[in-house]
Amino acid sequence: MNDTWLQSEVMALQGKFKEAAQNYIKAQMLDKAITLYTQLKKFQEANDLIRKHGKSRPGEGPLLDPAILIK
Repeated sequence: MNDTWLQSEVMALQGKFKEAAQNYIKAQMLDKAITLYTQLKKFQEANDLIRKHGKSRPGEGPLLDPAILIK
């Protein structure tokens, strides 16, 4: 565990969800940021993160997380 992860967890507990998600992304933990938003039922924000920061294949758009599509 690193300090950035711990700071993100504390921010999420304080209700600073956007800041926590940005901190997760900074720490290369996109999956944690997406999980944060899906647990809050903020699916649009989770999809936006995937579109902006997700990995994509050449010639295609960003890969969508199947868990978000199911929800």
